Amino acid sequence: MRIAALFGALSLFLLAFLQGEAESRGWFSIAEIELEGKLSYITEQELNLIYDGFIGQSLLFSSVTHLSAKASEPAWVNSVSVRKIWPNKLKFVVGEEVPVANWREGQVITAQGEVISPSAITALPLPFLQGPIGTSQTVLEQFRLVSQVLTHSDLKVDKLELEERGAWNVYFSNGLLVKLGRDEILSRLQRFIAVYKSDLSGRMARIHAIDARYPHGIAVIWKKIVE
Repeated sequence: MRIAALFGALSLFLLAFLQGEAESRGWFSIAEIELEGKLSYITEQELNLIYDGFIGQSLLFSSVTHLSAKASEPAWVNSVSVRKIWPNKLKFVVGEEVPVANWREGQVITAQGEVISPSAITALPLPFLQGPIGTSQTVLEQFRLVSQVLTHSDLKVDKLELEERGAWNVYFSNGLLVKLGRDEILSRLQRFIAVYKSDLSGRMARIHAIDARYPHGIAVIWKKIVE
């Protein structure tokens, strides 16, 4: 018991000594930050606005868990691996989020289906998905199904919209709007594609929208001709 008590006392003394020395002399004080990772949507300068806040802290007493949580705060950061390099350096290996679509106003849906809200963002060259709050997973899943149906056509989705009442609208990159309604979305889309390939592809400039909500056909809404 006496030996254990003596060892414990010596350990506390050594810890207090090291902490005191670290604070008084700057031993183990973080002086350098190293970043590693392929970045496309956030810059090292933006990350350093947060990571430079670790400068001056004690490398000895800083928790890796805390450092990782703080370093993961920027919206574009998906994962962070933290390594202490003695005596006074931190290394962060950053994994970035992969965007798959723009969501609502100023938000992005990632490849994992998460919605992130970058502090500053310009419109990415990706499809726009629109829907009520809390429906991002539903809209993303429908977008993927719609994209599969369109695989063998020259049509590309510019925007997929889920209305508050549950109806779906597809806006294509050629400017065409197709109203699909609430039910049998994919079968209605396939019926539209069949008509588009056979009769409509050469007359797109004259078409305003397509109403595909009918059970056995579609309705073409033509643009008004100003005489």
